[in-house]
Amino acid sequence: MIAQIRIEKLIFPNEEKPALKNIDFEINKGDFIVITGGVASGKSILLHSITGAIPHYYNAELTGRVTIMGKDIKDMPLNKMSNYVGYMMQEPQNQLVSLNVYEDVAFGLGNLEIPLKEIEQKVKNTLEFVGLKGYENRQTSCLSGGQAQRVVLAGVLALNAPILILDQPTAELDPQGRRELYMRLGQLNKLQNLTIVLVMDRIEEVITYANRVFYMKDGEIAKQYSPKEYYEEKNRHFKERLKHNLPLNAGSSKPKEVIAKVSNTSYQYKNNLGGCEDINMEINKGDFLSVIGLNGSGKSTLAKMLIGLLKPLSGEIKLFGQVLNKKNLAKIRSRTGFLFQNPDYQIFANTLEEEVGFSLKLKGEQKEVMDKKVDECLKFVGLKGYKQIHPQRLSRGQRQLLALASILVSDPEFIIADEPTSGLDENQSYIIMDKLSDLSRKGKTVLIITHDLTMAKNYSNRLVALHNHHIKLDILTRDLDEHLDTLKEIGLNFKNVISFEEV
Repeated sequence: MIAQIRIEKLIFPNEEKPALKNIDFEINKGDFIVITGGVASGKSILLHSITGAIPHYYNAELTGRVTIMGKDIKDMPLNKMSNYVGYMMQEPQNQLVSLNVYEDVAFGLGNLEIPLKEIEQKVKNTLEFVGLKGYENRQTSCLSGGQAQRVVLAGVLALNAPILILDQPTAELDPQGRRELYMRLGQLNKLQNLTIVLVMDRIEEVITYANRVFYMKDGEIAKQYSPKEYYEEKNRHFKERLKHNLPLNAGSSKPKEVIAKVSNTSYQYKNNLGGCEDINMEINKGDFLSVIGLNGSGKSTLAKMLIGLLKPLSGEIKLFGQVLNKKNLAKIRSRTGFLFQNPDYQIFANTLEEEVGFSLKLKGEQKEVMDKKVDECLKFVGLKGYKQIHPQRLSRGQRQLLALASILVSDPEFIIADEPTSGLDENQSYIIMDKLSDLSRKGKTVLIITHDLTMAKNYSNRLVALHNHHIKLDILTRDLDEHLDTLKEIGLNFKNVISFEEV
């Protein structure tokens, strides 16, 4: 045994309900423990308690005892925890500390006063391990979400701590990236006997490497499984749900009206980093379009050009029949809604009620109407009971739901969502996708950037696959089977993706 976690209860200031309760388990050397559960079930808080972030950084009253290598974490300074635990937080942007990749991965090693040559070798080895060989001079501000996640993981791995604690380590990775990373973590676990504790909302791809699975609910470990037991139960629930709520591929059946047209459009970031090249596509009213591709293929760049956050270096973009420019940008944006990959980029108010109602307030909406719309949207995303609290007290998944509510409240005609299910558990993901599907059937146009091939296959009427900054395929979802080999060549393997109609 290398760690023991016994938490009778953990309560934050001004809170009556415990954030954690009745937690009692041991971590043995060589364990690969996967922790899952619903939104705000206490997964990340449990990790904070193991790493010492609670109580040394986050103020909370912990009744119980947490020990690492026989030492009570209450007695260990937080800056000494890196000798025992390597910790990767849920949001990589919060852990990037330097301007370029090399400096970021080397930061912790430098603080340990490791010789320069050894640092150089460790940085090289860990970047290669996470699939970022040759990225040493890349600016961290130019990384995609998945690339940023890999850089943070490289910095954690470089410290060689005996326990690796990871919070949603693949949330922003593409399917190929997830498979590769899990395989490498499995190798570390088996070959080097590295102990791993990992939190993920969806764990089907990682339980192959795990030896224990914890399911959390309402702040406690509701059930412990073997990987086989968890998979069998999850599969039963999945099939049962689909019997009662089979989505059909969305997309209006009405005559097609083009609402967006991208013509010969390209964008390149500084230092000649690729964005998008020679993009040509049309988006029809009522489409439910999924844009798929590996990390760094240009998906988010395309979405940001469509909303006017990035100005194309060549070509043009038309929305609602108008060429997108500074003069009409505000008017066109009033008809669109954009959900960022990281919800914190668009959350700024002091309460959920203020956040969702902000756009209506700008329009001069009457208070009674505004209150009704805000309540309806918060109810839909399951956050009505949190109306008066500060958004930063929500979990990452809940903030994602809040950002979606703040978009839907304005009833946009064209909705662009960059990874709308990122950070959500399976049930919440289906809720969001069902809602977006309903909007599409009612004539709204939906474009999502997604790494979730199951959602893309079963909810979209069109798939656009990007590869190396170009459009590789633009197909109707019903024709997917004809293009499986091409998609596999660019790292998108649909062959094992479950079709809802086949269940």
